[in-house]
Amino acid sequence: MYAAIDIGTNTFRLLIAEIHYNPANQNYSLREIYSERIITRLGDGISHDALIRDSSMHKGLNALKKFSHVISAHNVTVTSAVATSALRDAMNSNEFISKAKDISGLDIRTISGEEEARLTAAGMMIDMAVPDTAMLIDIGGGSTELIYARHGVPEHVQSLDLGVVYLTSKYMKSDPPSAQMINKMEKEIVDIIRSESTAFDACTCSGASLIGTAGTITTLSAVNLKLKSFEHSRIHNSRLTKQKASNIFSRICFITSEERAVLIPFEPERLDIIVPGTLILLKLMERFKSDEIIVSDYGVREGIILELFKSGEHDIKKEISN
Repeated sequence: MYAAIDIGTNTFRLLIAEIHYNPANQNYSLREIYSERIITRLGDGISHDALIRDSSMHKGLNALKKFSHVISAHNVTVTSAVATSALRDAMNSNEFISKAKDISGLDIRTISGEEEARLTAAGMMIDMAVPDTAMLIDIGGGSTELIYARHGVPEHVQSLDLGVVYLTSKYMKSDPPSAQMINKMEKEIVDIIRSESTAFDACTCSGASLIGTAGTITTLSAVNLKLKSFEHSRIHNSRLTKQKASNIFSRICFITSEERAVLIPFEPERLDIIVPGTLILLKLMERFKSDEIIVSDYGVREGIILELFKSGEHDIKKEISN
């Protein structure tokens, strides 16, 4: 049994799970033992002064303390905690990592954007038929990762400077947001996608399956399915058309957070960031000329579990050979 912690810019995620290899379809399946996500907004304000705010640090440390207690209560073999965009960018990230070690006993490893993309790609396609070619999208709090994969293996990775926490703090200053702010946000999203995704022009993206993960996309799937609570079994492997995503955006864009809560009755902390997140998704679907996206409820933490499992397999084989 393994434990993985994904310390994201917006959300901290814990997963305790078992994983198995399926030789029949040459893929992996995962059995969840415990899962929890806590929205901390660790990256809120980092784009302005490159510092984690005291309030965000406090929330993040409390989340890790809770996760540590949960892990201690389970028969976990190995635990791995990784940090992404926020701790890569923050000047006081070492302070957070040191305090986290003192409070929770967890050793945090900050990973590069490329490593994050590799783990995300591996995790996203667990319990999923792996397509020949796929464009993987991970819309995060601090950045958006694009991964072109062939037979599940990443061939090209690009991290876009588009994060929902950053866009929210810059453009969602009124509730509801003004049309002027939404238009400015859309222009920034389009400009960044246009300038930072040109490397994918050389990839054989035509005909590639579009697969998306992270809170924005899974929440949109839940709204599309009219779920009253988050149901992994219905969200993972579900499909969302661009038209339906566009319809949801039209409904949530110019209403207040309180009104949005009627449509999204779970994770109230996501009621503002869902707007820029949806806009990023729509513009990426336009960029890659895709009318539909396959939704994955897996990502970095599942990729970590898979990495731990494969590492254990290697150790066992090494012991046998000796």
